Amino acid sequence: MKTFEENFTAWVDGQLNAEERLKFEATLGEDAAGDKASVLMLGVLLRRHSVAPPLLNEDFFNHQLLQRIATETKTPPRARRSPWFVPRFIWAGASSLAMALLLFHFLIPVGPQQVPAAPTEYMAQFYNARSADPGISATAFHSKKDNVTVLWLDGLDYIPETADLK
Repeated sequence: MKTFEENFTAWVDGQLNAEERLKFEATLGEDAAGDKASVLMLGVLLRRHSVAPPLLNEDFFNHQLLQRIATETKTPPRARRSPWFVPRFIWAGASSLAMALLLFHFLIPVGPQQVPAAPTEYMAQFYNARSADPGISATAFHSKKDNVTVLWLDGLDYIPETADLK
């Protein structure tokens, strides 16, 4: 089945047989003759005036047309990177590293370095404060001010003072 546009074109060009023409004109309505006349008039006008005027300066026209196309389709130019990009990157990295070192040096308190004392018969060090019995908890506390380390054991049975520990 033909579309309306195909039927309309065939009707204007006179290519429809009598039966098809009557069916098509019935779908157009009352002013079918006026529509056909206006379309035929438009065709005559287009044939008569469709010739473009000759260009007096074709190169100038082409140049203007190409310039206009270029300006409408051209993306904005990207900023060129200066040749100083790499040195600026290096300077930025070096200054960031220097700032980090300065902050590390001034913001982290550094106390006097304590040299471990020579071992004596009463010296002990805690490497791990843990008990094998789950009912006993072991916690180690160290006081730098008094230079004392205490091992606190919670959950042991009470040992009276009179008990012999040897």
